[in-house]
Amino acid sequence: MTHAGTYSPNLLYPELSHLIVGASFDVHNGLGPGWNEWDYHRAILDALHNKNVSAESHLREHVLHRGDPVDEFELDILVNDQIILELKHIRTPFSAQHYTQIINYLKRWKKELGMLINYGLERVCCKRVPYSPVKGETALEGCWNDFKLQLPELAEHIHLSAKNILELHGLGYGAETSKKILLKEFAYQELNPRIPEVVPRFNERSFERRPMDSILLDEKVLVSATAFADTTATDMARLRSGMKQLCIPFGVLMNFGKSHLTLRGVKL
Repeated sequence: MTHAGTYSPNLLYPELSHLIVGASFDVHNGLGPGWNEWDYHRAILDALHNKNVSAESHLREHVLHRGDPVDEFELDILVNDQIILELKHIRTPFSAQHYTQIINYLKRWKKELGMLINYGLERVCCKRVPYSPVKGETALEGCWNDFKLQLPELAEHIHLSAKNILELHGLGYGAETSKKILLKEFAYQELNPRIPEVVPRFNERSFERRPMDSILLDEKVLVSATAFADTTATDMARLRSGMKQLCIPFGVLMNFGKSHLTLRGVKL
């Protein structure tokens, strides 16, 4: 609000946002801290209805790729078919995971504004999360040219898969959903994708077999997916660790960023 009775012209749904914040405080003042999330969920539905605001809860939608469901989302509350609310009862500030969750929902339901509401602290905390769809472009980095020289057909199909995903979905989904979309697209491109299982070893000792957090293509290249944040040295090290375990010389780190889908070639 810029001054009494007016709002910034760039603020999305200012009056409805104000009503939601008011309802959130009504619930916090009435219940107080210390109850479970479902209690606050039911209470804020009542508080919104008392303000003559429509609200639907626990709506579900699938993320589809090539006509098949690859993931499923369930939002907490959709207010007036405009603002998505995600309620939390945590004793810490919101994490990157919480923002990823609500952005996933905003993208799937094609809404422009979400609100994270935390009832786990002494005072209720409300955070507005705006969202604008982004198509994005691909960018090739790292050892991509070396990879393309050694495995040109595979490199071409991976790049094509990235372009297809941007065309069909754009950017915005988190790493886990993006990975599921990748799996479906790689299968569509007949790249024989699979989630490899490994037995980590140290000296003479073997540990439990477990699935990796990466995708193996044609038994030749290991692909890892990240989202939003820039690629870090840790991401690179984790991918190389998996490549060593599988004796795979080439890897691709795909980052679904804010403006680009970056394909970074990695080699041992």
